[in-house]
Parts: sequence; structure tokens; C-alpha cells
Amino acid sequence: MTKSLEQRLRDAKAELGNVGAALTRQAARLPSAVEQQLRELTTASADVEHWIGMIDARTAARRILDGLETQVDGDDKVSHGAALVRFQHVRLIYVEAYLSIVWALADSLTGAFGRIVCTPEMGLNAAQPAQLVSHFMSKDRKKGVPNVVYESMRQTFGWPVGLFYATRNHFLHDGGHVRTVNFFDGPTAASGFAVSAIGWTRVEERARGYGVDSTHHRLAPGWPVTPPTDLRLLLDDCERETDDALGILIGSACGALKAHVGFVISED
Repeated sequence: MTKSLEQRLRDAKAELGNVGAALTRQAARLPSAVEQQLRELTTASADVEHWIGMIDARTAARRILDGLETQVDGDDKVSHGAALVRFQHVRLIYVEAYLSIVWALADSLTGAFGRIVCTPEMGLNAAQPAQLVSHFMSKDRKKGVPNVVYESMRQTFGWPVGLFYATRNHFLHDGGHVRTVNFFDGPTAASGFAVSAIGWTRVEERARGYGVDSTHHRLAPGWPVTPPTDLRLLLDDCERETDDALGILIGSACGALKAHVGFVISED
């Protein structure tokens, strides 16, 4: 995409503000219940600055991973606050921190803008808000997402987003370790962020379980190298593709709302 996720959010804030202003100008043209419903869909603009702050926090968390393996002492420990902690544990802490921020942001954005593009049963379900993978990319998606949005998102971004989400779940639910199998290729700084073959297989299997496969991406043939020799490079690719998917969702939602309100109030 030509715009960053931050810029997509700033554009959304401006567009939603314009929609709110149009509703104010033409309030007399609408039943009060319709005006209230449409105005409610513009309230995501109030959270834009918070989301941009989360993008900054995500960037900081990702930068902490850079060069971590070079910071160990002779006992393979890294300074963490006032303590010296084994490299494998610090690596786990920082990877989990990064992934938790990534998906807190993605879930917040999908839930907020999914309210606009999804049917009420899906978009307005506070108990189960729309989610990027399960609602917009899984082959077993529930009804309620416009077909043009679903197919383009799934075919273009499904695999990197699915791998990203599978990695997140593997770390946040399993700690990156299942039945004696560790995700990384070794516990010491010498292994850096190299991924073990069997650990990567588990992540791929998990991603396929979401209903996406390795054909669902726009990247170079054979992407990604398996197993990745450096998880950080994979995370960068996945973050970029996920941001673009979210940007499309945000832009599509705001564009649809703007067009619809324009037609309804005869300002098209």
C-alpha cells in the first residue's frame, strides 16, 4: 500500500468527522433513530489517537528484539531491568510483548471498523466482535462480510496474516513450547531467533487450521523461507501485510459509510 496504517487512521478520523458534520447539517432529513445509528458508526474517530499510540508502542516492542542476542554476558544472560535473566527467557518475554500489542491493535481496529462493513448480527455483536482472521479470511467465515471485501482480503493477505496470528497464539497460549518441542532452534544466544523445523511446522499447521493456505499472499514465490532463520524478518513481513489488510478494511469501511450517508441525506 502507498499509505501507512497510521495515515489510514488519520484519514479515517477526518472522513468520519466529515460524515458527522454532514449528519448535523441534514439532521432534519432523517428519522432520529437513523441519525443516531449512523452517528454511532462515526465514534471510532475518538479512538484514533489511542490506536496511533499503540502503533508507536508496537514499534518500540519490535525494536527491543533487534540485537538482543548480542547483549548476553558470559553466562548467556541479558540485563532486564535490575536483573540478569537467561537469554531464552528474555527472548520469550519480548516476543510475547510484541505479539500481544500487534494483535490487541488488530482486534481493536477490526472490531471498530467491522461494525460498519459487517451485518448487525456480526458487526454489532459486542460479545464476539469481528476479527481479522476468523471473520475476514477463514474459509469457514460466518455470513455477514461483503463478498468483495472477503475474497480480496483472503486471497491477498490470508497466509501472512494467518501465520502471524498462529505465531501469536503459539506464544501467548503455549509459551512457544508444546510437548518438548520448542519454537526456536535453541535456548542460547547462539541460536538467536532461528526457528526450529518442527516448531515452524506446528505454526504452519495452526495457520492452515484457520482456513488459509500458502497460495493466499502477494509476496514472492516460496515465501516464507521455512523454517525462518530469523523470526524477526518474518515478523516484519507479516506486520506489513497485516497493516495493509487493516488499512484496506478501514478505508473500505469509511468510504462505504461516507457514500451511504451522502446518498441518504442527498449530498452525493
